Amino acid sequence: MAAKSTRFFSWRSLAFLGLIVGGYQLYQRFEVEIDELGGMSVRARSVAAVVADEPGASTQQFVSLYDRAGVADAADGSMRATPVSSSGAPFGAGGQPGNLRIATWALGGFGPTQLADETVMSIFTQVVHGFDILALQQVRIGERDFLDRLVARLNRDGRQYEYLSTADVISWPGENSRDQMVFLYDARRVVADRTQLYQIADPDRRLTDRPLVAWFRAAQADPQRAWTFSLVNMQVELAAARNEVLQIPSLIAAVQGDGRGEDDVILAGLFQADHAYLAGTVGDRKHWIANRDRATDVDGRHQTSNLIIDRLNTTESLMRGGVTDFLRLHNLSIEHAKRVSPHLPVFAEFSPWEG
Repeated sequence: MAAKSTRFFSWRSLAFLGLIVGGYQLYQRFEVEIDELGGMSVRARSVAAVVADEPGASTQQFVSLYDRAGVADAADGSMRATPVSSSGAPFGAGGQPGNLRIATWALGGFGPTQLADETVMSIFTQVVHGFDILALQQVRIGERDFLDRLVARLNRDGRQYEYLSTADVISWPGENSRDQMVFLYDARRVVADRTQLYQIADPDRRLTDRPLVAWFRAAQADPQRAWTFSLVNMQVELAAARNEVLQIPSLIAAVQGDGRGEDDVILAGLFQADHAYLAGTVGDRKHWIANRDRATDVDGRHQTSNLIIDRLNTTESLMRGGVTDFLRLHNLSIEHAKRVSPHLPVFAEFSPWEG
């Protein structure tokens, strides 16, 4: 009888301890509000608050802050995350969603001039339509409605591409004059949460261009089982490439610890470094690098763009990818190809199902 009483007391003590720990975690990650009518609402704390509460937090590291400009604040100044709904396109053949194709493409100053050139846009559109998400670098937005007009051109055939860009979150003086980073994504294939778009906070200015981070979910899979992931768009300055590439491991750690609990982090960008250099920096055993041996410029000389995928956490990666050589696919001259972009897209394929 005494043994049974002891076990009962032990289980009750563990349950009580669990309530204390759970309550502390709830306090750390969420805020509870009770309105005038007695209704209760729970919302996530801002990441800035979460990071500041972590033991050993230091401004010497990258900090992933939701500093998105232009989002309507709540009455108490906090931001509320409202997922953007998907258009819910039907499943592919056999009732199953297809694999997701994610690409990175440096555009070398692509802007209003290229948008006005129908020959260029015909090629550009065909390349974009081959992917579900593209992380674009070196986009020269210039005009306020440029991205809206670009997407309208992509959607002439009924597609439903949307965009997210650094123009939405710029907070440093002078950043607006630089080429921007943009995500283009097919809203029939992936869902994006616009309120969770942010740029990495880099107080020590170790990067010339702060990476842009977006959160996505596969749209055509069951939402309870659909793959979710953070996609980081990075643009390395050539003159500072050696030092900026060395920051990549810290950048990955910052995004994984940004408070959203998302461990699937993919880096897509113009790294100004080849596979061997990237592998030596991030660890070839820990990360899979999509393009290993192909040049990524239309001249066929240099390998500068790539995708970096965590082998352990991102099990949705099919370890399949490569370079889309639009120059040869469309039988273009080098001069004609450079009117579209001096760089080639690099892509990787992923399962739409979590895990």
